[in-house]
Amino acid sequence: MSDPRPWTWAAVFGGLWGALEMTAGTALKLARIPLSGALMAALALVILVTLRRLQPTAGVCLLAGAAAVFLKVLALGGVFPGPLVAMGVEAVMVEGVFLVVGSRAVAAALAGALVLVWGLLQMVGMVWLVAGLRVLASWGEALGGLAGRVGTGGISPGVLLSLVAGLHAAAGAAAGLGAWRMAGRVGRRLRGASR
Repeated sequence: MSDPRPWTWAAVFGGLWGALEMTAGTALKLARIPLSGALMAALALVILVTLRRLQPTAGVCLLAGAAAVFLKVLALGGVFPGPLVAMGVEAVMVEGVFLVVGSRAVAAALAGALVLVWGLLQMVGMVWLVAGLRVLASWGEALGGLAGRVGTGGISPGVLLSLVAGLHAAAGAAAGLGAWRMAGRVGRRLRGASR
């Protein structure tokens, strides 16, 4: 605890994450870009995995998440639960996976898969909480109709949701591994520069 560097890095990376949420995240939402939440979750994942590899200290992802959430609250001018809950859970998931699995590439891939699937599940859960089961049922019917138009009409909405979740998990695992490898290269360069 006497070395302040991990906590300084956590504050800097959390500030970067919060700044991205305030700028790019807000712009993507206002432009109604599809899958903007998944894109922002992937960026958050890259920031957290990079931080954890460069500073493998327990708790750094939690501090970075707290800093990002604080900046998002300031940017929103109030507390809106959707994005704040997502950011907090993402930080806890990444930290938890690294604590359980250890600082290895497999932890980065697993954290990535969980973070992107969480975003999808959060979206479905928020629709259920705000609009109710009828809206979810109508989404299922719309997905079934869309599947019928592209020649896969026999697929149930649950199977379609599972396929989409699988694609999110694969994209998250790839983003986590990419961030892990990139952070490894950065770490080697930083160690070489400090000699």
